[in-house]
Amino acid sequence: MRDRVREDSRRPPYWPHVPPSSEAMRPGLLTVPLGLLALHFVLMLGLERRVPWGERLASYPAALSGLFNPEVLGQTLPLAGLTAAYLAGGLALAWILAALLSRAPRPLLWLLESLPPYLLLVGGVGAALALTLARGWNFPLEAWSPVMLALIAASLALPLAARSALLTRQVREEALAAEHTRVARAMGLAERTVQRRAARLALPERAAGLAGDALGLTLSLAIIEGLLQFPGVGNEAYLAWQGTFAPTIAPGAEAPVADAAFRLQITSASLLLLLGLGLLAAAGLHALARRLDPRPRAGEEAR
Repeated sequence: MRDRVREDSRRPPYWPHVPPSSEAMRPGLLTVPLGLLALHFVLMLGLERRVPWGERLASYPAALSGLFNPEVLGQTLPLAGLTAAYLAGGLALAWILAALLSRAPRPLLWLLESLPPYLLLVGGVGAALALTLARGWNFPLEAWSPVMLALIAASLALPLAARSALLTRQVREEALAAEHTRVARAMGLAERTVQRRAARLALPERAAGLAGDALGLTLSLAIIEGLLQFPGVGNEAYLAWQGTFAPTIAPGAEAPVADAAFRLQITSASLLLLLGLGLLAAAGLHALARRLDPRPRAGEEAR
């Protein structure tokens, strides 16, 4: 009898099949690159509204060509690596926090989800100052201080983690109340195994939830880089944008055309790399969600 329960629990009806709508929602091969270019095009056109539409449209191909300029790539690619490290750390922290918050009370999760990340950052900086200055320590919040890095990462990741914890809890509760779980319990499957498999069904939802927030986290990191002058592709885009669209470099002296064109290419390449990092992180998390999903697809055995 136990062998039969063990064998039957590996296949439907214990594991439901992946709904066909989930497979139909997978993006096509060209959807992500075209979406990236469209978003980049809109952002580049909206950077400087004082320039007429015709000039903005005419300058876009030249700005986009900066991605093939070795000098531009040599300046932006190393910084993109730093931003990618920030993004990977923030997503990893959000994953860990979501796991820790999975059994937290719902009202607490609702509160954490609704709090603006920058309000959390200001509160964290204030708490750090109150703690350190009261003990006579030096100002601890220079750009590369571990305290500052930890506060930034936690403030940006906490709302994402709370939202992901709410989603995974809902999926887990639905899995425990589903027909296939009742069948497994009736067949004598241990409650511990039932709980573990319900948790497995929630893991893809956690990855998919973080995938939906990956681009927003990337843009938030870019803002932080620009405000605090952290080295990264977001700060590079901010500095190049300031230099490109500054009307003059000195009273009565126009900025050199070649320098302005180069800065425009830097801005364009930095924005494109920044958006590419966000979309690449989202695509990777969506792939992870499909990999973690234990439900069999059409023609597949349950994992």
